[in-house]
Amino acid sequence: MTTTTAPAKPMNRAALLIPMVVDFGLPLIVYYGLRAAGVDQWWSLLLSAVVPVVTVLVKFVRTRTVDFLAVFVLSVVALSLGVSAMTGDARTMLIRDAWGGLLFGLVSAWLLASVFVGRPALMLLFRAFVLAKVGPEGLRDWESKWDTDAEFRHGLRVLTLVWGCVGLVNVVVTLAAAYLLPLDLAPAVLNASWPVLAVPTLLFHLYYTKTRGLRA
Repeated sequence: MTTTTAPAKPMNRAALLIPMVVDFGLPLIVYYGLRAAGVDQWWSLLLSAVVPVVTVLVKFVRTRTVDFLAVFVLSVVALSLGVSAMTGDARTMLIRDAWGGLLFGLVSAWLLASVFVGRPALMLLFRAFVLAKVGPEGLRDWESKWDTDAEFRHGLRVLTLVWGCVGLVNVVVTLAAAYLLPLDLAPAVLNASWPVLAVPTLLFHLYYTKTRGLRA
């Protein structure tokens, strides 16, 4: 009697895009919708900041699991809202959003450091996607290329370097927007900077992984 392993289900790309739309698009819609309705900047920013909180709560209700990153995000939002409530300053809320993005900046620094020490961090981040696509045996075959294929190692280092640099550029842009741009323009830049940077980078990523044989 033989057993067969069911093929891994293809990744749903829409499921990857929806969180980006929710996280970056909805706060902007709420903010500029309220501004168009005549609500002042502070209240518009305050109510747009509620969007990620609602998203986290909905996820908890649906999955009944505690997402510790989500708890961290909620803590940052709650703290920043408390500070901004005391100051009544809309700029404070923008700066909170920008400095909250430094968490991703730390990840970007980790990516860059891993290019020169050990295996690139992007290889670790890829594991879940490779496992979902080709299963445990395919994952082992993919990871084994690191020891046998110099082009594979070079390609992963290049991709990790690119993503790390893009992440740091995003941090710089958001901090500059929060401190320097007019209050009604800054939210758009804060929310749009990462998608604007990530989309062309992702297209390069897809092209590069296909042409360099980096995919599982």
